[in-house]
Amino acid sequence: MITSALSENLSGLLVILTIFTVGVASPGPATLMILGTAMARGRAPAVALSLGVVLGSMAWATVAALGFVAALKTSATLFTLLKVAGGLYLLFLAFKAWRSALTPGVEARLRASGSNRPLSCFVQGLLLHLTNPKAPLVWMATLSVGGLNTAPLPFLATAILLCALIGITVFVGYALLFSTRRASRMYLAARRPIDAVIGTLFGAAAIRLFSYRLT
Repeated sequence: MITSALSENLSGLLVILTIFTVGVASPGPATLMILGTAMARGRAPAVALSLGVVLGSMAWATVAALGFVAALKTSATLFTLLKVAGGLYLLFLAFKAWRSALTPGVEARLRASGSNRPLSCFVQGLLLHLTNPKAPLVWMATLSVGGLNTAPLPFLATAILLCALIGITVFVGYALLFSTRRASRMYLAARRPIDAVIGTLFGAAAIRLFSYRLT
């Protein structure tokens, strides 16, 4: 059944995979968090964070595939709660980045400013996506553009799984690339301005989320 659905909806699948690949590879809050974590705290925390981000994205993809996004769109209260939660979380990340930017210190103090525990980093990545109400709407639009919003569930599950593999490849790739010793040395040499930029971008993302309206 899955093979049959793939052959019937191959063009839509390619559209979805293309849109998703461009989306995950583009700069955004998740990418910023992964890069900052990789350079500041190392490989294992960054990889764990990446997996949390991917799981959060796939959770919203599943919600969209099952048709539950309509409930989110019709519930102004639920959408507002998610939007406020996501905006506040981004502001919290901005505060942490700016606090690091304004605090001089050596590498030991830098690493003490954030948890190196993989589980904590995994939860951070998961929360970053689960508190973003735009994520399910983007997934719904992506499925619609690909013409798969009415496709059989086994096919949708296959599409989501492939997107998960792409997400893992891209985000874990970023984590591995930016957790090298050279990247860490570059980050430590310019930590304060880098954290200031990251904090500003997180703050801008929070403002954009607060001002986001359903159309």
